This record gives sequence, C-alpha cells and structure tokens, in this order.
Amino acid sequence: MKPLLTDGRLGARPDQALVDHVNAVELDDEVAAAEHFVRIDLAHALMLTQQQVFGPEQGRSLVDALLRLLEGNAASVLAGDAALGTITLQLERYLEDECGPQGLDIQRARSRIDQKATGVRMADRAALLQVMNELLSLGEVLLEAADEHDAVIAPGYTHLQHAQPTALGHYFNAHYWTVSRNIARLAQLYERINECPLGGAAHSGTDWPIDRHATAAYLGFARPVPNARDAGLSALDSGAELAAALGLVLSGISRCASDLFYWSSSEVAHIRLHASLCGTSSMMPQKRNPIVLERIRGLAGDAAGWGASQLGLLHFATSTDADQGYVHNRLPGYCRETAGAVRLLARAVATLEIDTDRLRASAARHWSTASSLADDLVRTRRMSFRSAHETVARFITAHEAAGVADGTVLPELADAPLRDYTPERLREILDVQTFVDSRHSPGGTSPACRAELATAAADDLKAHQQAVTALHASAEQAQHRLLRDARALLARQRASPQDSADGGERG
Repeated sequence: MKPLLTDGRLGARPDQALVDHVNAVELDDEVAAAEHFVRIDLAHALMLTQQQVFGPEQGRSLVDALLRLLEGNAASVLAGDAALGTITLQLERYLEDECGPQGLDIQRARSRIDQKATGVRMADRAALLQVMNELLSLGEVLLEAADEHDAVIAPGYTHLQHAQPTALGHYFNAHYWTVSRNIARLAQLYERINECPLGGAAHSGTDWPIDRHATAAYLGFARPVPNARDAGLSALDSGAELAAALGLVLSGISRCASDLFYWSSSEVAHIRLHASLCGTSSMMPQKRNPIVLERIRGLAGDAAGWGASQLGLLHFATSTDADQGYVHNRLPGYCRETAGAVRLLARAVATLEIDTDRLRASAARHWSTASSLADDLVRTRRMSFRSAHETVARFITAHEAAGVADGTVLPELADAPLRDYTPERLREILDVQTFVDSRHSPGGTSPACRAELATAAADDLKAHQQAVTALHASAEQAQHRLLRDARALLARQRASPQDSADGGERG
C-alpha cells in the first residue's frame, strides 16, 4: 500500500467518516473540472523545465504523462480512492504511477492552496462564458421579437393594474437592456477572475526561480495575482461576486418570465407558450402548464441565497482553502443552472404565440390612457397638472358609480371644463394607438423612438458579441500555446547525460 500525504505527520490512516464526508465531497466536485487541473500541472511542469528547476528528462517525462492524460479521460482516471485525498493528490499519484518517484516532484514550488485557487478560477471562468453565451443568444431573441412584434399594442401594468398602453417592440427592447447590463457586469467580473494565483504557494511565494507570468499566459490568464497571499483561495472574494451577479441575471430574466406567466394565465390569455415548453397534469387532461417559466421564477428565488453562502464563509478571518472550497465548488453548477434558465426564456420568447387582438383590447381598458386627457386639459385649459389629474379622476369615478360599461365615455358625467369635450374628441384623446404613437420623448414608445432604440440595442449587442468572442479566442489561443510548447519539448532530442534529470536542475 502506497503512503498517503498524511502518513508522515499524522501516523494514521484517514477515518472513513472523513473520507466519505470531506474528501469525497470535494473530489466529486473537482472531477468535473479535471481537465483544468491537468492543464495547471502541465503549465507548471513546462515552466519548471524552462526555468531549469526540472532537468530535461524529468520535465519531458512529466509533460508526456500529462499530455496523455489530457488526451484520454482525465475525469475517469482522477476519480480515484477518496482516501488518498482531493484531485491535486490524485494527480500526484497518477504522475508517480506513470513517471516513478520523480512524479511526486510536481508539487515543487507551489502549494495545494494556489493550485486549487487556480483550478477554481479556471472553472468559474469557463462557466461564466457559458452564461454570457446564453445571454447573447437571449439578447438576439429579444431584439428579433421586438422587431417582429414592434407595433403590437399591449397593456402596461404597475401594481398589477392597468397603467398605460405600450408596444411589444418597446417591451421586448426594454428587457434587452437588462440583459445588456448583465453581460457587461459579467464581463467586468471576468476581468477580475482572470488573474492567475499559481505561484503564490501557501501565501508567501517560493524561493524557486519560477516564472508566474509564463504559467498565467499558458492558462489563459491576463496576469498573475499580484500579491502571493491574495492569490490563495481564502482571499477569493470573486465567488461571492459571481454568485451575486448570477442572482441579478436570474432576477432580470425572471421579471420577463413573470410577465409571460401572468399573460399566459387562463383568465388573461394574451399569449401561449409553445406546447413543447409546457407540461400537463396527471389528473386534469385540459392542463397546459407553462413549467419553463416556473423553473425560471423558482431558480431566481433560490439564487437569492447563493451569495449569502459565499459571504458566510468569506467573512471569517481564519478562512482557509478548505472551507472556501466547499462552497466555491458549487459556482460552476450555479452557472450551468443560470445558463439553462436563460436558454429556457430564449426558447419561450422565440416560439411565443401572441393574441394581438386580445392584447390590444386589454390595452384600451380601465382608462389606461387617462393621463392623456389630463395632459390635454393642461394644454388647452391652462390648468395645473394636479388640478387636471383630479378632474379626470372624478370623471372616472363618476363612470364607475354610474355603472357605465368599460370603454364607454359620457361627457355629461364630467365637471367643467371637461364637460365641454365632445364624445368624438374624448375618443380621439383616449385612443390607445394615438397614446403610444405620441410618446416621443427619448426612450418613449413612438415609432421613431422605437426605431432609435432598436438601432442602439443592435449596436450594443454587436459590441458585446465582439467582446465575448475575444474572450473565447484568448482562452483558445492560450490552450494552443500550452499544448504546442509541451509537444515541442517532447519533440526535442534527448539532452546529453550531464543535462538529464537531476543534473539539469537549478534552484
């Protein structure tokens, strides 16, 4: 039986409870990011060889074993006996098996602290890009829906009561800007995550002549974390920031999902989700349940606690890479769930079945354009807006008290000077199309304003797409350089005896 890391200091094999409820829990999470950890070891081994910390033969042996692991099924190989420890020790054991005792030298000039912190950042970075990709797709869908349904009149609500009419083009464009802010927010967070902890060691750095900039570049990071202590996982506040940002993403899309959820109810019936995005009842055969919208809404509620769990551990002054790891390992899963929710909303909007007649009829109900009547009193009768507001409010109350049908307007129920308006003039002022088309202030619902908003949003989306494409390209180029240089090392002629293994080392 091969020795464990704990044998020398503790002199006892790990208790099965520790194996099951500490090591195995963390290992299961880490195996999902196995390729990231293999690339970390590959970059580290390659850098140590370039810096002549490893001799050429030792460097080639380690690099060859790590390349073979990358080309195979790293997750399967590294999902070993949890009694050995987490993925960093599984990698060390793999290299010992493949390279002999020199494989155990992979941990030279680093700690599991900076190693794990680097793996966490790489996993978060990749997962963050998935969310950004889905947000870009949702942005496209929202702008396509805004264009397709640009002039469709729809009710607008405040306090879930009819407020003022709008156009669906304006409505979907508004939700695009929420998506845009979240893409920008995630891009800014990506920049903060995109610093490499590797080489920070336990927290004081190392006396080996390492090149932190080289390993950072090989792993696609913009730069190393400047301070060795700040490189450790215990200082990784980006986890709390990422959790909070995901909560904002889900909150944003949940607002749109909640509107669609209400509009799709049996009583309202303004829209229907495509049948492929609905569920039904095991008992009630008539049911057509918008379950994808419920999933989005439910996940948004759950996400409110994600940031709290990160902050709950981060605030401890004695926090270590171990306790942080237990909550930080959850972040890639949170990203996957968020990306899935974003995709669900994109599919819902893209396939939405809209009853335009019903939307328009609803938009005209409940005196939704009454503010136009108050504005006309201000313009033509020189009343203050508050006096005009009160006059129109009494006019509406009089109709309700008289039991007048919704949509019928009787001038005789008004106070002067509103009583002087003809029925035709009142209908003209209160017309929903006139209302929507006349909102010409910047950002308003008029056709010209909607066109300006559509152009601005399209330009904004293009800029986001270019920025995210550049992030993908940078990561891919770094991976290409790492693999190219690793294979180049293997392709070189074997070193002369005096440069081999131990003879080529320096420190």
